[in-house]
Amino acid sequence: MNQPRSSQWPDPAGISLRGLYVINVTAMGIGITVVFVLNFATPTDFVLNQFADLAQKTGLDYGLEVFKRLVGLFVIIAAIGSPTLLVMRQLLRPISRCLDLVRAGENPPSGMAEKARRRLVNLPFIFIVFNVGMWIVAPALVFFSAHMTDFMNTQTGIVFAARASMVGLIASSIVFYRLEAYSRRQLIPFFFPKGRLADLEGAARMSISRRIRMFYRLGTLVPLTILMVTLVTVQWELDPSVMSSEEYGRRIIIFTSVLFGVFLISTGVLNRLVSRSIVEPLENMLGVVAKIRDGDYRTRIRVLGNDEIGVLGDAGNVMIKGLAEREVLRTTFGKYVTPEIRDEILSGRIPLEGERREGTVMFADLRDFTPFVEGNSPEEVISGMRAYFTAMHRAIRQHRGLVIQFAGDEIEAVFGIPVHFQGHADAAVKAALEMREALKELNSARSAQGKPVFAHGIGIHSGTVLAGNSGSEEQSAYSLIGNTVNVASRIQDLTKELDCDILASQETIEQLRRPFRMDREPPRLVKGYSRPITVHRILGPAMG
Repeated sequence: MNQPRSSQWPDPAGISLRGLYVINVTAMGIGITVVFVLNFATPTDFVLNQFADLAQKTGLDYGLEVFKRLVGLFVIIAAIGSPTLLVMRQLLRPISRCLDLVRAGENPPSGMAEKARRRLVNLPFIFIVFNVGMWIVAPALVFFSAHMTDFMNTQTGIVFAARASMVGLIASSIVFYRLEAYSRRQLIPFFFPKGRLADLEGAARMSISRRIRMFYRLGTLVPLTILMVTLVTVQWELDPSVMSSEEYGRRIIIFTSVLFGVFLISTGVLNRLVSRSIVEPLENMLGVVAKIRDGDYRTRIRVLGNDEIGVLGDAGNVMIKGLAEREVLRTTFGKYVTPEIRDEILSGRIPLEGERREGTVMFADLRDFTPFVEGNSPEEVISGMRAYFTAMHRAIRQHRGLVIQFAGDEIEAVFGIPVHFQGHADAAVKAALEMREALKELNSARSAQGKPVFAHGIGIHSGTVLAGNSGSEEQSAYSLIGNTVNVASRIQDLTKELDCDILASQETIEQLRRPFRMDREPPRLVKGYSRPITVHRILGPAMG
């Protein structure tokens, strides 16, 4: 029966530590092989004698001698590689114990989890110290043993041991970046699902500049040092009576070619690993930026290191979270105010003291609303009002109108404010006609359900208003203030007196760019306005 998996940790399926052992053994084997190749390509007395002894073998003896030397190579690889595997196993113990608990469905104690995370981040740094130490100690022991058994002289042993240590620097560096890459791909996303590696106390880190400097030194100084030491050694051992200058030059060319080929490949591998450790996190970051630009705020930067790129990735995720929260606020805010007002407020383009704008104001008011409220349940009143407001709002928005507020049974809307556009008077009249048709459809549905139908009046007036934030210092609201607003409201009141549903002022009619069918009413006084106003009944769009 499967154990329930811990809910506090990601799924550990597919995570394996085996690759870390494979990386170490492979690098160790290749490094030792490279040392043997370089040593036997060096024209020293020891190597020349070995080739001379081998040249005297024929047939089966030659094959056995080659086989014996290959076996010796593999024995050395096994002898040196075994301690490194044991050390690797010990280093990985906190990580493996943590994984075992998670696979069993248990949450590791916080102390164990913290130790596993710290060991994971420090693993490449710890192991490179041990690996470099092995590449210094092991060759010294091997070549010292060869000297003690009179297999080679002291000078040759020292040169070969030093060369092996320098090759070990390259091999250890490759192991460092391979371990880091494997951890980033397999383990760090599991142990650090939210990133924040830079916040981990006691974790080693390597800056980007140090990575580049390390690669430069390994890729240039090591092969040049090996070449210089080899040339000095060969020159020191050279006996003109044994080797001609032509033979000497040929062997130096062979050695230099082998050295060039070995380090061309090894530094190429190292260059690829270093560049990938820098470029891949940046590419991931750029990919996330592209998604954010497209409006996907659910994505996150995959933080896999604690260097400058990792710190930048953590900061980017904090920024993305803030943008996501702002987008939620923006979306939620847009349900209480229209998108135009929302965007103007969030961008800070609406001055607190308000600004004068030219536009067309509309008021729409339900008729006989009080009897409707008294004769129906609160639930039915709310449902009916929501259906009415939704239908009217859609008609207004369809013609670029902006609903300022729903106040009781009344709608206040404006066209051309806060985002100005030409033809706002035409838009307001067309919206009013659209509202008329929308009300007919709503009433048809309500009649079919046995519900009372609605009637409304719409007043339209164009002019200058003061538009901006009003209210208290703690809570503000976008509003329109001025005589234009008051006149539009009074014109809406006139629809009851004139028994019509849409009235527009003379000022609005004068701004129309297209004809409508309308009837002009005689000038009349309205409450709160000193001069008579002229209004027009809007009958419909122009014929033809």
